[in-house]
Amino acid sequence: MRFRADSLPAGLSLDAEKGVIAGKAENAGTFDVTLTAENRLGKDSKLFQIVIGDHALALTPPLGWNSWNCFRSDINQTQITEVADAMVSSGLAAHGYSFVNLDSGWQSKRRGGPFNSIVPADTFPDMQLLCEHIHALGLKAGIYSSPYVHPWGTEGLGTTDGIPDTSFPFSYCKFVGMNRHEQEDARQWAAWGFDYLKYDWVVTDMFNASKMREALDETGRDMLYSLVIEVALKDAHKASELANLYRANADTAPTWDSISKNGFANGEWNPHIGSGHWLDLDMLATTPRNGKSLTRNEMLSHISCWMMRPSPILLDCDPRSIDDFLKNLLCNDEIIAVNQDPLGKPSATIFKDATWDIQIKPLADGNCAVAFFNLGHTPAVAPDFPLTHCVGNGFRVRDLWARADLNDVGDDFIVGVAPHSAKVYKIFTN
Repeated sequence: MRFRADSLPAGLSLDAEKGVIAGKAENAGTFDVTLTAENRLGKDSKLFQIVIGDHALALTPPLGWNSWNCFRSDINQTQITEVADAMVSSGLAAHGYSFVNLDSGWQSKRRGGPFNSIVPADTFPDMQLLCEHIHALGLKAGIYSSPYVHPWGTEGLGTTDGIPDTSFPFSYCKFVGMNRHEQEDARQWAAWGFDYLKYDWVVTDMFNASKMREALDETGRDMLYSLVIEVALKDAHKASELANLYRANADTAPTWDSISKNGFANGEWNPHIGSGHWLDLDMLATTPRNGKSLTRNEMLSHISCWMMRPSPILLDCDPRSIDDFLKNLLCNDEIIAVNQDPLGKPSATIFKDATWDIQIKPLADGNCAVAFFNLGHTPAVAPDFPLTHCVGNGFRVRDLWARADLNDVGDDFIVGVAPHSAKVYKIFTN
């Protein structure tokens, strides 16, 4: 396969064999770029838009992978390198899953190096080489930290040390220290080549969030910034100014109760969701844990909800051994397009009772996506739902999971859904 890019902005270049665009743009602006791929079987082209400027990161929700649910803190450089390779070889990267994010477990108990930053554990002998490998695949690299002296999941260091700063609450014996090292750590992450920071503590206060925002800005490197966990609704406006992602919920577990709690009870955040700043419902919970796991119907509902809201989609499975069922769910480009729609509008619940959550999401092309979630324990037919109330007269319907157009759909649209499952449709208005 060979690639060509027409009208790339100055400062960017294309690797014709890998199809990877890289570099540092010289000018701000919005650039229409036509990318062409060709091999012995033919060629195809697609128009892409590259947006360059301040506050131009995460214009759609990030897609990628996070290490925590899969490996907990037992991570190492060889393993993460293999995962990055598998993101490409499995085909996940070709569908937009581009971040390979380390969670807690990479940190040692000491500081050092050129920036007096957190030193990686011996299991990560060369962070810069790891980032270079990930970038060479056309992917991006993420890292984890916390203002706690010792973050969750590690005895290694966070971005503060010393005696407790009593301005901030203790949480499960975790505390923020008086001595601050945000600048040292951010400079090292940027020098290594990281593109994403997950910053994790409770309560997620805006002072600590601001200190790290300033440190990231001073590095001069584009890095997505994720605030975790339990950001308060009263801080939503400030969080959306400081960060690209913010979580209001605790961790999502592989149980229906957890999926329901975290996925279907956050509509009050809708005014604070949009291009550049997304409500993060947590990484996916498709990996069994502690004897608990989702059914196939629950996985379909889980992914449908995260795509509709739209949440960032960070995979929690091991891409080296992903099964065909999950891969087919994750690689449905029509569902991904709902999540990645450039309008950036969240879904809104338009009908809710003990059994049903029905959501509608406006799309940039003037159409909309509608999702029917059966929250109950038995198969059910959705209540009378006149589509004309939402989209007006004259429309056609496509089932996005079935990847099929529905014929002769009228206002008496009948939708049957299995328990704990979902159906998602794109409604085309005439």
